[in-house]
Amino acid sequence: MQPLMKILNLIYLTIIHLVKQAWSLPQTFANAIKQRQRQIILNEREVERLDRIRNPSKYRGKEI
Repeated sequence: MQPLMKILNLIYLTIIHLVKQAWSLPQTFANAIKQRQRQIILNEREVERLDRIRNPSKYRGKEI
């Protein structure tokens, strides 16, 4: 391949890669938001679990 063709091919592949990333950006943001929400819920459950271990008298007779 000629040097000019190699450069043009590299530019083409770079543009295609950028377009693919831009196309998937909204899904990436949505996944990040869902993951953050899951992590918040897990953190809240862990806080309650630790509180139950540290203060069992507060939870006697209560269902989980």
